[in-house]
Amino acid sequence: MLSVVLFFSFLVLFLRMGSSVRPACACTTVLVGRDASETGEVLVGHNEDSGGRYVMRTHLVPSLERRQGGIRFEPDMAELPLTEARARLFWSEARPFVPDGGASFCDFFVNGHGVVLCSDNCTASREDRPELTDGGVGYGIRRLVSEGARSAAHAVELAAGLLDRFGYASSGRSYHFADKNEIWVLQVVHGKHYAVKRVPDDEVYLNPNHYTIRDADPHAPGYEELVEYARSRGWYDPSRGPFDFALAYQAPDSRGVPHNVHRHVRGLSILLERDMEHLLEPGAELPFSVRPPRPVGVRTVKKILRTHFEGTSSDVSGGASPHFMATRPICASTTLESNIVQIREEPEMILIHRALGRPCLAPYVPWYFGITSVPPGCGASDPEKALATHFAVPASDMDCADTPWFRHTALQAAADILGGARASKVREGILEIESRFGEELLDLDSRVRDCFRSDPVQAASMLNGAVETWMARAAEEMKALYDGLGILDAELVGDLDADASEAPFVLRVKGGGAGPNASEVLLDRTLCGPHYLAPSRWSVAAEASEDDGGLRLTFRGGDWFRTAVPCLTDLWIALEDRSGTRRAARALVHIRKSSAQVARAGGGRSACDCA
Repeated sequence: MLSVVLFFSFLVLFLRMGSSVRPACACTTVLVGRDASETGEVLVGHNEDSGGRYVMRTHLVPSLERRQGGIRFEPDMAELPLTEARARLFWSEARPFVPDGGASFCDFFVNGHGVVLCSDNCTASREDRPELTDGGVGYGIRRLVSEGARSAAHAVELAAGLLDRFGYASSGRSYHFADKNEIWVLQVVHGKHYAVKRVPDDEVYLNPNHYTIRDADPHAPGYEELVEYARSRGWYDPSRGPFDFALAYQAPDSRGVPHNVHRHVRGLSILLERDMEHLLEPGAELPFSVRPPRPVGVRTVKKILRTHFEGTSSDVSGGASPHFMATRPICASTTLESNIVQIREEPEMILIHRALGRPCLAPYVPWYFGITSVPPGCGASDPEKALATHFAVPASDMDCADTPWFRHTALQAAADILGGARASKVREGILEIESRFGEELLDLDSRVRDCFRSDPVQAASMLNGAVETWMARAAEEMKALYDGLGILDAELVGDLDADASEAPFVLRVKGGGAGPNASEVLLDRTLCGPHYLAPSRWSVAAEASEDDGGLRLTFRGGDWFRTAVPCLTDLWIALEDRSGTRRAARALVHIRKSSAQVARAGGGRSACDCA
C-alpha cells in the first residue's frame, strides 16, 4: 500500500513541477586512466540518454582501404571528406523515428585501432554567432573520426580539422576519445571554437552534460583563437585571472544546472568514497578529474552508471520510481544503453560490458570486439543500409518485436510501475545473471587469448559462440523475470489515432480472475502511456466497466500523443484499485499518426540533441 501512495504522490509532485523538469539531457561518461585502473587498462563508461521511442542496434562495419570522395550524412549539413582508410567498427546505433532528422549525437563506437568514442551534450554554449561553412558538421564528427582515428590523440586531430573547416552545427558537446594508453577530451562550441585537455593517467574523469574543461591545453590546436574570441565577446577579462573555458563559454543559465550538478557530485562521491555534498552548493567548483583513493575497476563504474543517488539528499523519489526524479539520476528514464569498455592491448580482446536500457534493471553482458557476427535480434544484416537510413528511419523500425531490446525494456517498464519489493526482486535476479556471466568470462578470457596466438579463426568462433549464448540467456532470463511479475495482457478496442489527442481510446484488460472489478478501480490513479515518458504525460482513465471477464478502460488526454510514433507500440497501464493494490498491464497497439505531427521528445534539432 505504501508503495502505491508513494508512486502517485510522486506523480502529483511531477505535475506540479511542470517545465522545471527538463527532458533527456542525462548522458553520463566516466573515463578511468590506466594508472587509476584496477587492471591497468583504460576504462570508458557511458550511459546514452535521449527522450522518445528508440530501438538500439549493433553493427560490425568492415574495414576499407583507399577511399576517395566525400559524404553528406545530414541533408542540411556539409559534405565531408572521407578518411583515406576506414577502420573496422563496432557501432552501437540509436534509431528513433524523426520525420525530418535523426540521431546526430547518440552513437557509440569502438574501432579496430582500439579507439573508443562517446559524447555528452553540453547545451547550451554561449555562442550566438556561430561561424558555419555549408551548414557545419554534426554526426560526421563521431562517424568519420571513428573510421579514421589511429589513436585518441589522432582522433582529436581529425575532429579539430573538421571543426576548423566546417564548424559545429549544435550548441555544445563534450567528445571523449580513449585508447589503450590515454584519454583526450574535446569540448566544442557552436561554430569553430573548441577546448582540448588530456585526462591524467592516474585520474578519473566524469561528465554529466556540462563543460568541465577549465584550464584547456594551451598547446592544443585552436587555443589562441579560443581565448581571443572569448576576450572579444566580453566573456573573458585577462586582468581577472587565467582563462577558464567552462566559465567563459557555458551559457550563464546552463551553468550549475541542478540535474547536472547532482550527477557530477554523486558520481564523485562514489569514486572518492566520501560524501561530496558540499559541492552541491551554488558556485562550487567541480573538478575536471580526480585521483581516486584506490584503483577503480569495472564494478565501481557500474555502480556509478546505475546510481539513483540512494541514501543521499539527491534522492527525491520518496520511494517511488527514481528514474523520473527532477534531480536526474545517472540511471534515468531516458537511458537507452550503458557501455563499459576495457581497452586492451589486442583490439580483438577489447571487452565491452553492455546493458540494454536502464542498467539498474539490466545485466551487463560481456561482448568482445573480436566477434565477427552480431547475436540474433541485436542488429541489422547490412551496416551500409543502416547508415543510409540513419537519418531516414522508417516508422516500422520502431515496431515492438520479440528481440533482446524489447524484452529488456518490457521488464524495466513493468518493474518501474510495480516498484517496491517486486522491483527489488528483479534487481536481485539481474545481479545473479550478471555474476554468472562474470564467472564464465574469467574462464573464457584466458583460453581465448591463448587461442588467438595459434588459431585466430577458432578464437573468433569461440567469441561468437560465447557472446551469442550470453545474449540469448540474458533475453530468456529477462523474460522469466517478466513472467514472474504477473503482468496482465490488454488489447485495444477500436482504433487509436494519435492526431486526435483529445479523443478517448479504449483498452480491454484481460483479467482471468487476476484483475480488479470495475467498481474497485480508482480512475484518477489509473494511467496509460509509453514506458519512456514520465507518468505526468500519460493518459488518465475516465471510465471503467466489466467486459466479458475482463476490464474495459476508457482513457482521455495525455501529452504522450505529441511524440507518439505510427508503429506497433507497447502501451502500459498502471492500474490501482481501492484496496491499494497496484497492477501493470501491457497492450501492443498499432498507433495511427500523421508522420509530420511527430514531435521530437527532446526538443532539439536532432533526436539526440539533448543527450
